[in-house]
Amino acid sequence: MSAHYLTSSVPGPAVIRTEVVRVGRTLSTGQASLFQYDENGAAVERLRVLASYGDLAALPDDVRTTATAPVMPGYADCLGAEAGPAPIPGSSAIVDRLRLRLDPVTAGWAVGAPSGKGEMRAWFELADGRDADPLSLLLVVDALPPTSFDLGLIGWTPTVELTTHVRRRPAPGPLRVAITTRNLAGGFLEEDAEVWDSADHLVAQSRQLARAPRAATA
Repeated sequence: MSAHYLTSSVPGPAVIRTEVVRVGRTLSTGQASLFQYDENGAAVERLRVLASYGDLAALPDDVRTTATAPVMPGYADCLGAEAGPAPIPGSSAIVDRLRLRLDPVTAGWAVGAPSGKGEMRAWFELADGRDADPLSLLLVVDALPPTSFDLGLIGWTPTVELTTHVRRRPAPGPLRVAITTRNLAGGFLEEDAEVWDSADHLVAQSRQLARAPRAATA
């Protein structure tokens, strides 16, 4: 799935328009656009998505990868919302539905001591106790604080483009999420995310282009 964030959304109703682009035996392609209406009643496109869909259960079991699960402390040794005065940023309507426990090594920004490495790692669960499913993985890849925080740049980091690959259905239990950035230039940064399940399967990957906080270009 590739999403392009065209304009900033606002609280309120939205309309999603979908289109089936192609139907195939293995993969089908669809697209969707999310619209809101301005004060004059004109439709404003906020988001456009193009995605390939298939049956995860029909994929072969053969896995050949050099990727490795992130090395991080256990769930109980990571930092949840109760750990200190610096809340995990984001809309409360979203954050309240998640349980994130940050790797302390990547949480120094919360106490004014970012590592400068551009890394973010955390355990992820849904607050209602449900196990993550393939659809929720689209949220998981973008649920952590931005890696720009670990570079010492605290502020709004809006997404410009986000491409996500859902690789398999996750096993029950908490997920581990690792996000890194290797390049911040021209006021933009990229973020590469990996999501691992409790059985050490790589279940999702993503690449995001985001605008850096304005302090980065000051």
